[in-house]
This record gives sequence, C-alpha cells and structure tokens, in this order.
Amino acid sequence: MKRIGLTVLAAVVMIALVGEGAHGQLSAPVKRPNILLIVADDMNWDSPGCFGGGAKGITPSIDKLASEGMRFLHAYVNISICTPSRSVMLTGLYSHNNGAEGFQRIRPGTPTLPAILNEAGYMCGTVGKPLSQEEIFRWSAAYRWPGAGDENRWGRDPAVYRIFCRRFFRLAKTAHQPFFLMASSHDPHHPFGGGRATQAPNERAAASRAFRAEEVRLPGLLSDLPGVRGEFAAYCTSVRRLDDMTGVVLEELEKAGLAAETIVVFLSDHGMPFPGAKFNCYPDSVRTPLIIRWGGKVKRGAVDRSHMVSMVDLQPTLLDAVGLEPMRSDGRSFLPLLRGEGQEGRDAIFAQFYHIHGKDALPMRSVITREAAYVFNPWSNGKRHFTRLGGPAFAAMVNAAKNDPAMAARIKYLRLRRVEEFFDLSKDPSCLENLIGSEDHKAQIEALRLLLRNWMEETGDPALEVFDRRDEPEALDQFVENYRSAAQKVKDALRSYEKRKGYRF
Repeated sequence: MKRIGLTVLAAVVMIALVGEGAHGQLSAPVKRPNILLIVADDMNWDSPGCFGGGAKGITPSIDKLASEGMRFLHAYVNISICTPSRSVMLTGLYSHNNGAEGFQRIRPGTPTLPAILNEAGYMCGTVGKPLSQEEIFRWSAAYRWPGAGDENRWGRDPAVYRIFCRRFFRLAKTAHQPFFLMASSHDPHHPFGGGRATQAPNERAAASRAFRAEEVRLPGLLSDLPGVRGEFAAYCTSVRRLDDMTGVVLEELEKAGLAAETIVVFLSDHGMPFPGAKFNCYPDSVRTPLIIRWGGKVKRGAVDRSHMVSMVDLQPTLLDAVGLEPMRSDGRSFLPLLRGEGQEGRDAIFAQFYHIHGKDALPMRSVITREAAYVFNPWSNGKRHFTRLGGPAFAAMVNAAKNDPAMAARIKYLRLRRVEEFFDLSKDPSCLENLIGSEDHKAQIEALRLLLRNWMEETGDPALEVFDRRDEPEALDQFVENYRSAAQKVKDALRSYEKRKGYRF
C-alpha cells in the first residue's frame, strides 16, 4: 500500500480555471441528483454476467448493480473507438458534428456534459482513462497519472480508484455540491490479463480472479480455436479487474452515504478488440451493456427488452433527469424509459466509423434495428485491406485457414468486405453472412438504405453524396482518398496543440 499512497499523493486536484475567460463556479449549489458514470474500455456488451457472461462468475459487482437498477438489452454507442465514442456521450452530437471523428479534439465552444453541469453548480471529476481538453470539459477535479505516454502501464489498479473516489466524495459532501464523476476503466483494453506491476510508476494490480481457456464462453463472433480461447480467457481476466474497479467505486459511494441520491450509469465505450467487433459498425462493434440505477426512480431489476437507445442520447437524458434544460443535441432524452413508460421512435440506431490517425481512415456507416443491420463501406474496393486486424486470436484464425477453406474465406472477407452489407440478425446476430444480394430481403434492404440516407441528410453527414453514388467505384475511391487527406491535415494541425498541452490524442 505504500506505493499506492505515494501514487495518490501525485494526484493533482485542480480547479477548472483553464483557458481564456475561465472562471469558478457561478451558481450557488442547487439540490440535484449526483451522477456517477462508469465506463469500461473495449468491453463487449455480452461479457458481464448479467448480459450473458464471458465466463461463470465473471462480474459480481456489475451483476449486483444490474439487480438494483435497469438493464437495456438494445443499447448502443455510436462509434467503436474510445475518444470519438466518449466525445459523443459527453456532447450529445455525432462525431461529424462535434469534431472528434478520430483521436482528435472536440471543436472549441462545443457544450459538454461536465461543462454544463459545472455551470449549474456541480463538482465534476474524472479518474481513469484520461479525457484531456480541460478547456472543453471543465473538470473540477482530475487524477493526474504519474506515468506518461503509455496507458498500458497505469490505470489498472482498483486501489487507486478507491482512494481518489473516497476523497472526491468527501470533498463534494463538504462543499454541499451535487457531483458528476466519470470513472473510466482502462480494462479490458489490451494488454489483457491481470498481472501485477513490475516497475515504477506502474499502477497495475492482479484481478481478483483469473480465467482459464476451458472456463470461458466464446461469443458467436469468435471461432472456437485454442489460440482464440487463450486470448479470450485473458480478456475475461481483464473484465474481472474492471469489475473489481466498479465494485470499489460503488462501495466508496455507499460508504459516503451518497448512493441513494446518485444516478449511477454503467456502460462500455464499444465492443471488444477482436476481429469483427471493435473498429467496425456491426452490432458487436457498438452494442453496450447499459445499466442505470437511480434509487426511488428506477425499478430494481428492471429490464428494457425492446427500446433502442444510443449514447448520443445520454447527455440529453442526464440533463433531463437532473432538471436542466437540454442543449442542442443530435440525441433525445430517454428519461421516460427509466420511469417504466414507453417511447415512440426507438426502433433503430446509427453507427459510424471514420479514422484513428487520419491517413488510416476506413469510413463506414450503419443502421441497426432489432431484426437487421445494413452497413455501408465506401472504402471497400476489392483491393484495399481493412488494416485493424491482429492479435493472437486473429493469428490463430490465419493459422487454421491453411487447412480450412471456410476459415480462409472468413479471413478474406474480414480484410476486403463489400461496399454494402446486410445481415438478418434474427438468424445471424454475429453478422457472419452478408445477404446484400438476397431477393428474399430486398424490401428490407431498401427500407434500411432509405432510413440511413434520411439520417445522413438530417445530421449533415458529409458521406451522403457518395452514399448516393455507391454504385460508382471511382466516386467511392475519390471520396476515400479525399477524406484520408483531409483527416490527416486535421491531425497534423493538432500537433502544436498537443505539444502545448503535453499529451497526444
């Protein structure tokens, strides 16, 4: 514990007085519900036990939280990489409208959830996976990690979260302010497993339980190969350490006597980093295990089995829940669902993918309903490769493909795709068979194309023009090349900002 104590002394608690025109709290504290937002990193929707479970007994703390609140079986994020996904959550705007399409900043001047709450008298804190841009988020208190540059070395010790949360909750009580705390786990992001730290200033602890390959339950997305099982078991161990972190944060909230007056939201920022999930627009890419607990407001053990919500709706929902006026948003509040009421227009969600570092752009769009998914891949031209494939599980698939024609075909498809994809989720929830040419589904495909086009037009998606020319290979190639060039220029323009701020997106 000595190392942990010294580590926490390195935490920097800072009043959000950054940037031009910055100021302290302007509003006297008003009695409003607290908000605790717990976000997993790279966890599939069905990994927690209460959503199916990657292994027996994998997430006791998350399962307990679900028993005390409401689970959503059709909840989704809108983009399957961390920074853009979290930016959508905190702005209520799709990526092309908030500016963070890849690892880049939200446009200056964009209202964010912590900044709005700060203005309303909330104490806003963040611990875990860092969200910089203090001038945008206006954090009242933030944990400054002692490590630098390599998040794989730190942020994976539940004891650090415990001490920060204990002090943060105590500070909020002393100030008589409502609070918003975003506790972001680094697990189960790579590297998987639960080993302890071996060098300073690492902040890594063993998971409370490690899983073996024979114990795990592979999701339908993954092939049952020894190498796949081995990597998935290590992933499940990381999921357990995420659960350990969730448990200590909730325990400190209870000890502080604040649980009854706090809205607790748990979710993952996107799907797991295995082939066909992260970096894509399939259901497993963006489906999230959303749980919301709100004592006296949300029925214990409730399950919403039908309404489709996405995290562009999160900011307006939380503002609605605490009695604040909604800001301009691409989403809409689903507060009626938390009250056990119905809500019209909850039959589809929209997902996007843009780029990570500019020149690697692989633009994609999708519309997902409970029954089907339609995906638009303008980058797919039969030659260009999807580059975000790797890891032991994919290596095991490649090795198996040497003697398995079906596996070889699967790998080829993952690398090349097609411009359009359609999946019948009632029969193929893992999106393994593209039925885009099926006459049996022609009407359904046309309906989803129209739904996606209408969304692109309504939200100002710059890919609309090329979507209308999806049968023209030259137009698609020109769009991708132009987009890659523009995205790279945006990333290049960030370098001076990153250098000035001391971090890299």
